[in-house]
This record gives sequence, structure tokens and C-alpha cells, in this order.
Amino acid sequence: MEKDLQRSLELLRENVEEVRNDAEAVLSSICQNILSYPDDKQHREVRLDDPLVIAKLLPALGAIECLFDVGFIEATDCLSLPQETPLTKLQTLQKLLNKSTVPRTPVVARNKLYDLLPAACTAKESKFFKSIIGQFESVLRYEDAELQEKAKKLIPIVDLEIVTMTRIRQLQKHAKFNQIDAEKEIDDVKDLFLMELLHWFKYKFFTWVDSPKCTACFSECNLQEVVRTDDLRCSRTEIHKCTKCGTRVKFPRYTDPEPLLILRRGRCGEWANTFTLLCRALGYDARFVHDETDHVWTEVWSIREKRWIHLDPCEDVMDRPLMYEKGWKKKLSYIMAFSKDEVQDVTWRYTRDQKAVMKRRNICSEAKLLQFIESLNRHRQCSPNYSAARRQYVIKRRLLELAELIHVPSSKQNPKDDESYHGRTTGSYHWRQTRGEISETAAKHVWDISKYGDAFRLRYSIVKDAYKVTNIDSEVLMDMSGWQNGVYEVEGGMRRKEEHDWKMVYLSRSPGSALGKVKWCFLVKDPNLCVRTFDLKASVQVFFEADVSWELEAIFDNEKRDQSIVLPIDAYYHTDQLKGSVKLILTATLSGGTGDCAWQHAQLFRQSLAAGNDCSLSVDIRLENR
Repeated sequence: MEKDLQRSLELLRENVEEVRNDAEAVLSSICQNILSYPDDKQHREVRLDDPLVIAKLLPALGAIECLFDVGFIEATDCLSLPQETPLTKLQTLQKLLNKSTVPRTPVVARNKLYDLLPAACTAKESKFFKSIIGQFESVLRYEDAELQEKAKKLIPIVDLEIVTMTRIRQLQKHAKFNQIDAEKEIDDVKDLFLMELLHWFKYKFFTWVDSPKCTACFSECNLQEVVRTDDLRCSRTEIHKCTKCGTRVKFPRYTDPEPLLILRRGRCGEWANTFTLLCRALGYDARFVHDETDHVWTEVWSIREKRWIHLDPCEDVMDRPLMYEKGWKKKLSYIMAFSKDEVQDVTWRYTRDQKAVMKRRNICSEAKLLQFIESLNRHRQCSPNYSAARRQYVIKRRLLELAELIHVPSSKQNPKDDESYHGRTTGSYHWRQTRGEISETAAKHVWDISKYGDAFRLRYSIVKDAYKVTNIDSEVLMDMSGWQNGVYEVEGGMRRKEEHDWKMVYLSRSPGSALGKVKWCFLVKDPNLCVRTFDLKASVQVFFEADVSWELEAIFDNEKRDQSIVLPIDAYYHTDQLKGSVKLILTATLSGGTGDCAWQHAQLFRQSLAAGNDCSLSVDIRLENR
């Protein structure tokens, strides 16, 4: 038997008994079906969306690896055993699975970091300090060379490099058009690559799960209870109950990133955990950031900027640290960053209201927290395998960070910038609403349609989730990622929804929302120009009595709102009746539908994920002299 299969079986036996037994039963069944019907193509395929596979095979460490080791290969939506593959390894796997095995109990050595706990601690302080120790130890998992190699193989590095170079060329054109020094405008290539990695991770690699689908009937489930687990790779197990058939579905909350490379689903904990691993696999100095008010994300050290850059993989947001306080309205208290080198209190990067935050920091004294963090860092950086050169580098890096954190964010940012921060976009509308993380009117983006001459051409692709402004030769003058970053107002928890089974993507309102609205604002800032013609083309799809309606408001004087008209329009519309207007507000309203899934029966910009460069929204506005 080959060493790879031996190792996979050893990994399989590391699972807790229930998880291991379930996985072994499924693997044994797969082997038996193929050996009994070797020429049946159906038995040679293991569909990854099969409820049995999702519930029993994917959660088990080593199970999928066993299939690869006996000859299975990855296809579009399944694992397939080629017809020409010999069945000898499959027979070997079946024999070994049929043997009874005794699970190995991992031996956990006493963690010396717990000896660093302050002598006099209240129960509240002890719990807080122990959670810091736990996070500080867990990030060492990212340094496993084999795990990094496994993660790196999943990243389409060449494709992302091509997209990065394309973005650089677009930035160069934008800089040339606006007579900007290109060297100052274009960031370091590694930082730009990171931006593309972030976008790919959200829209191509990982999936958000509020509640898993029923493994019996694929219906919606609701959280019923949370139970403790003996699986050392998990923090807990959620039990969700099907709303139709009552089946109880387990949803393990993995803290070990290795199984998440296969599962590729979860909430913010799983997202940040896996994304931080991918960053480390690519050689970035990355660290895991934990917000005590229940959120996590990643920070990466920028060599060019000489500072830590905030990245939220759930939101596809980069370098927007005030988003949580200003957009999500979070009442921040303690935000800690954990890397292989150190623990750092980075709260002050994420707030501009230090006085309010200080009032909420009441778990322990600031002096005690600082002394505890320093003791942890000394312990890590004075370990036998820690090099003196690395220690000096980390000290210099930390001094740069401390100097940065001295500055209050409000001293560098205009309060009006608050309008550019939006609320949380991941998770169901009801879930975000109960957490108080919705701020739907905060988008307020206004397109200046006069800065490009007498013609404004805006294109949006739902597949790429990106806007671009072009000239008459289709050259890109400006681009922007994220549909929500280009809108003026949003209602009804509008979100971008990918259907991986149907390979489609669209905007829809959130579950529980009877109405959804998206508004775009176009403004003529040049006092010498005004609107001449307006053209709209947009793709929509409705089902089961749902509706997508459009209206266009034209304002003729910025100072006097009453000098305006509102027109009901279609998704394909042309008019020259708005001559003289200086501001246009385009509104799409989604409503109707039937049943529990009414929220997704009105679909804005529905496109195939394979559509590539297809345009989902096209706005053309011609201008003329006043």
C-alpha cells in the first residue's frame, strides 16, 4: 500500500468516533458499489452536493484524501474515478476500512503559556486572558509547511497574476487620462495581487452559510441548539432542524483550517481562518484579528506602505478599518491581532472614538493587559527556534505600528467620509438586523458624469461584480469593485447571490424583506453642462408573480428639489425629454414572489457565471452646454 493512502487513513482515524464511523461507512459503500459494478459510470462519480457526502464525508479529515489516493480525480461538480484506473487500490482501501480499528487519543501537553497568567486574576480576567492564549497558540497552525503547500495548490495564482496585471494597465490608463503621476497612483504589485486574492476568495472559493440545507430534502433549516464536541478541530457543533421534515443537521464550527480547505463554507470565523492561511501560504506576513464584539478578519503587513493593512474576506473589503464602527455601528472594546510572532492590541486602528471605547474596556486594567501581552511576546520570541534576526525585524515592525496607532484616525479623515461606509453585507437580513450591523443608507456614492467630457458610459458586470467607466473606444477610464460601492442608497438587505447549482448570479433582496431597492445617483458637477439624453439597458428576471420596476428622477436645479420630475421607465429605455437636468437618480425596486423563497423570485442583473464579460447594467448619458 502506498504511503499517501496510509497517511490518509491515519488522518481519518484521528477524527472523533462518530465522525470517523460515518465517513468510513460512506467510503466503504463507494468502494463496494464500484467493485460490484465496475463499468457503471454513475457509481464511479461522487457528487460533492450529495447530502450524504456533505453530512458524513466532507467533515471527516482524511476522507476525501482517501478517494484521491485510490485514483479519483476532480471534475466540475464531482469526484470521478476514470475507467482506465486499476481497482487494486480501491480493494485495498475497502479491506482496511472493514477492519476494526482503535482510535488514537491525542496526548496534549501542558501549555506553558498558562503559567504566564497574572497571579491575581478575577474569573472574568482569567477567561479573557485564556482566550488570548488560545488564539495565540492556534495561529501557529498556519505555519505548518504541509498545510501551506496544500492551501497554495488551491489558489489560481497564474490567473490572479493576469488579473493583477490587467488592473495595473487600467490604473496606468486612468492615471494618464487624469494627468496623474502613474508611479504615485499604482500600489505595490503584491498589494494589488492581494486585492484580487480577496475578491476571488469571496466570490469563487468560499461560501457563506447561515444555516445548512437539510441533508434529507434540501429544504431550509433553522438553528435549534449548540452542543459541545470532542472533535479538537471544532469549537462547537450547531444543530439545525429542517423546517419541513424535521431532520436534525449537524454543522461543526471548525477552527482548524485544514478541513475548511475542503468544505469551503461557514461564517466569519471560518472565512478569516482560511483566508489568513492562504495569505501565509503565499508568503505574506499575515495575522488573524479578533474583535471581542464578535467578528474576525485578517491583517497583512505591506512592505511598501510599512504598515498593517486591514482585509475582511467576508465583505471583500481592503484597508477600511473604520468600517465596523462607522458602517456596522459596532460598539468596539478589545481588538487583538495574533501572528506567529506576537500578540498586539490593535483596537485603536479601528476606532475614532477613543473615549467611548475606553469606557467599554472594563475587563481588566490597561496596565495588566499590556504586561500580559508583553509576557506572551517575550515567551514566543525567546523560544529556542526563534532567530535573533527575526526578533529584530519584529521589534522594528512593532515600533512602526505603535507610531501609527498614536495618531487618532479622526485627525486624518474628514467626518463626511462616514457616508462612504456601509453596513454588513454577509449573512441573512434578519441575522444582520438582530446584530445591529445594517446601515443601508450609508452608501451615498455619486457618479460625477461631467468629468469625462460630454459622454458618460457606465458598465456593470454582476459576474465580475465590478463597474467600469469607458470612453467611446471602450477604453477603461475608471473601475470599481463591489456593486454596493457604486450605489447611492439600498433598502431591503439587497445582496449578491450566487447559485452554484444553476451557475447563475444576481442581486436580490434578503429573506424576510418584502421590498428591495437600489438607487444610483448621477450628478453633473460642471456648471457649464447639463443632461441631453439618457439610455438604460439592464438584465432582469422574475418568477412566480415577482416584479422588478424602474423609475428615473430628473432634478433640474441642485438648490431647488421641487424642480424635478419622476418617470416610470423600463429596463430598456431611451429619452431626450430630460434636457437641462443636472442630477439623475435611477431606482430599481424588487417586490412580489410567492412562498418562503419569494425574496429571490425578483432577480436584478441575472447572468450566467460563465458569461464572462457580459454587461448586466449599461447607462449612457450624453451632455450638452447649458
